[in-house]
Amino acid sequence: MNIIERDFFRLLRAGAFGREEQIEPLSVWKWNRLYQLSEMHDVAPLTYKGLQLCQGQFFVQVPEQLLQQWAEAVSHDEGDANDLLLADHLTNPVLNHKLQSILDAENSNTETRTVLLHLTGIARFVMNAGIPVKRATELGVYIRQQSARIDYDQLQTWICQLKLEPMAQLAAVMLVKLLGFTPDELPFIGLTTDERMNRQVHEMIRQKNSHTEEWYFSQGKDIFVHTSNPSAMMWHVRRSARYFKYFPAETLTNFFASFAHSLSHIEE
Repeated sequence: MNIIERDFFRLLRAGAFGREEQIEPLSVWKWNRLYQLSEMHDVAPLTYKGLQLCQGQFFVQVPEQLLQQWAEAVSHDEGDANDLLLADHLTNPVLNHKLQSILDAENSNTETRTVLLHLTGIARFVMNAGIPVKRATELGVYIRQQSARIDYDQLQTWICQLKLEPMAQLAAVMLVKLLGFTPDELPFIGLTTDERMNRQVHEMIRQKNSHTEEWYFSQGKDIFVHTSNPSAMMWHVRRSARYFKYFPAETLTNFFASFAHSLSHIEE
C-alpha cells in the first residue's frame, strides 16, 4: 500500500478500536486524498475519530479547512439505507431458505447470528456495490466486543451450510491484512496464506466503489430501453465474473435479481 492507504487504515483502526496508531507525514494534497478515501468508503466518522485520537502526534497536521469539512461531513452522516444491500436475505432461494431457518432457530444465540449477518452483508456488498471496508470494520468491531459470547463452532457450521466459506475467508483476510487482526481472533475460518486472495484484497482497495442506483433502465422517446449509466451495467457483469468463485451459488441469482430490480425503474 502507498502512504495514503497506510495512514487511512491506521486512522480507521484508531477510530474503530480506540487505540492510537503512528501516523506517517502527509502533504496537504495527500491529506485531502485520505479524506476522499474516507468518504468513498463511507467511514469518515471513524477516520475522524481516529484523527482526534492521534492529533497530538507531530506529523498529524491536517489543514484547518479540511478538518472543518471533515467534521461537518461527520455531523451530517446518516448511514447507508440501501435496501438492495440488506444482509438478512439471499437471492438464491435454496440458500435463503437455509438462512431464514438459521435466523428463526431458537436454540442459537443472538451474537452468533449477528456475525453471520455481517458475513452475508459483506458478501452482498461485494457483489452489488464495491469494496466492503465499512462492513468489514463493523464485523471486526463486533467480534472484538462480543467474542466471548459467539459460538464459533456453530458459526462455522452455518458458514458451510450457506456455502460462504470463500467469502468468509475473503472477509477474514481483510480483517488481518487491513485492520490488524490475528488469525486466533477469527476461529470461525481456517485462515490460509493464499497469495491470490491477498492480492485480491489489495486490488479491491484500489477499485472505485460503484452503486447499484446507477444501473437503472428507462424508456426514451424512441421504442428502446436505455440504462442511466451504460458503464454501470458492464461493471456488474465484470464484478459478477470476478467474484463468482467466492460465492457461485449466490452470484448468478444476485446478478439477475439486480437486473430485474433495474428493470422496475422503466417508466410506463
